Amino acid sequence: MKNIFILTLFLFSIQSSISQNRPDGPFKDYHDSGELMLEGQYKDGKRVGEWKGYNKNGQVVNISSFTKGKKDIPEISFFDDGSVKRKIEKEGDIHVVREYYESGGLFYERAYKSGYYKQFTEEGKLKIEANYKDFQLYGKWKLYDEDENLEWSISYENGYRNGMYQNYHNNGEIKIQGVILNDRKNGEEKRYDNNGNLIWKGYYENNEFAKTWINYNEKGKKIRKINTKKEDLDILPTVVPDGVIEKFPIFPGCEDVFGNMAKRKCANQRVAEHIVSNFDKKKIEKLGLSPGKKRIYVMFKIDKSGTVKDIQVRGPHPELENEAQRIIKKLPNVEPGTQRGEPVTMPFSIPIVFMVN
Repeated sequence: MKNIFILTLFLFSIQSSISQNRPDGPFKDYHDSGELMLEGQYKDGKRVGEWKGYNKNGQVVNISSFTKGKKDIPEISFFDDGSVKRKIEKEGDIHVVREYYESGGLFYERAYKSGYYKQFTEEGKLKIEANYKDFQLYGKWKLYDEDENLEWSISYENGYRNGMYQNYHNNGEIKIQGVILNDRKNGEEKRYDNNGNLIWKGYYENNEFAKTWINYNEKGKKIRKINTKKEDLDILPTVVPDGVIEKFPIFPGCEDVFGNMAKRKCANQRVAEHIVSNFDKKKIEKLGLSPGKKRIYVMFKIDKSGTVKDIQVRGPHPELENEAQRIIKKLPNVEPGTQRGEPVTMPFSIPIVFMVN
């Protein structure tokens, strides 16, 4: 009897497709309606050189390049009318990403991996300033109003809100100041009028009003003292903006994990546990596979409702492919990923690596 040991299930990452063993030379792929969709070159079974994507009208929509199968950083994409939508190019020692409105105005500009980020309105006014570290928000995230006055300043750490938040009046005076920890309001909050006079002071616990809130008049005299356990406040809780553009889906058991990198790591663990506990080793033992390391490549999508769909599998045996598909179908529903606050469908791939002794 052969022994089956599952070794790795990681690199659970956002991908566009599962790599295939392609013959060397030119490659072309087509839309379902027959128009050219993609063209490029393979060498040693890997993408190399320039690759172009096309829409159904024959317009180039993307140009990128590959080196030994690995995508190079510089790339450019286009709107259907041929104008530039997004481009990444090297400037000095860094790569800079710029995305544009269809009207041609600059939407945002940022350092590719770590560094500055600036976002603009279609009229060219500054809207957001921030900094990234390893693709995650880090430090102060600032939001400006339509007159380019500072409206919000929020502290980030490892891609999630953690620290002080301040909301400002149009004249620059602080309007609200509080503490947000692990993406939730916790601690003291103060609210001021546009002359800088304290008008409210109170507390939050896990995003909820807590303890005692005190209301002051413009002379600093207490006029109301409200115990939140006994009566309701007649003010609304502060809604702190979130500057994270894209959020990773939240798998069951990962609800209290913060930041995309940590959520991805947690998802890795949960999916690995699911596959190991559900993989039918006895079925594989009957296949008579030769000894050695084997791989099953799985691709699937998590849709806007958090459901797994569009599963694709490639493995060394049809039974292995069927088993991998059966397991992935059993993944639980998750909280879907989002882009700019809206649920989106996200593609993923995972190699299941195991050893046959």
